[in-house]
Amino acid sequence: MRMRRLLKGLASDRSGVALIEFGLALPLFLGFVLAGIEMANYVMANNRTQRLATMAADLVAQSGAGAIGASEAQIYDLFSALDLTAQPFDLRNDGRIVITAVKGTDQNADNKVESRILWQRFDGQYVVTPEVGCNQTTSLATLPDNRTMALDELLFHVQVTYRYQPIFSSVPFQMLSLPVDFSRHAMFRARSTQFQTPTADTRFPPKTKCASVTGL
Repeated sequence: MRMRRLLKGLASDRSGVALIEFGLALPLFLGFVLAGIEMANYVMANNRTQRLATMAADLVAQSGAGAIGASEAQIYDLFSALDLTAQPFDLRNDGRIVITAVKGTDQNADNKVESRILWQRFDGQYVVTPEVGCNQTTSLATLPDNRTMALDELLFHVQVTYRYQPIFSSVPFQMLSLPVDFSRHAMFRARSTQFQTPTADTRFPPKTKCASVTGL
């Protein structure tokens, strides 16, 4: 009889229902919170990549003012500054910066201006194909949106690529078919057409090899 009353009391006891419901809902709640944090970090990385491209293109375009222009040492300094600005994202190990100087030329004297690559510099260990073309394999650049150049016009194209490293998981990006690596670019006209190539510096060899991890 006592056992029957005990079982009946347990069957009617609802004091632990809320705790059980909380335990069942907790994984789902944490999943939404962590996915939200991951997506916010992803968007921040995307925006940071675009800002780095714009900043680098503007700085290189400004450095062309005057008769000397930037040196190889200053290009190295620029890469280091971009690495610091990219933090907390590891641009050096998980990204690549490509700086391309392009000039409008008419070497064939056929009154058709071609976009000729004057020089390229690379940094970052994530090897990607430059959007405008690799100077090791082509001398002419393919500019975005089929942009054409005027004769003797000089511009700088900067491409920044970053391979996103998830904080928690890449599952949200797989579910939404979002790329985990993305490239952003910016172009600025040179402030002066005198800047043809970075000034050589024996301490800083030019990083010119697009298929190399180090660029050297």
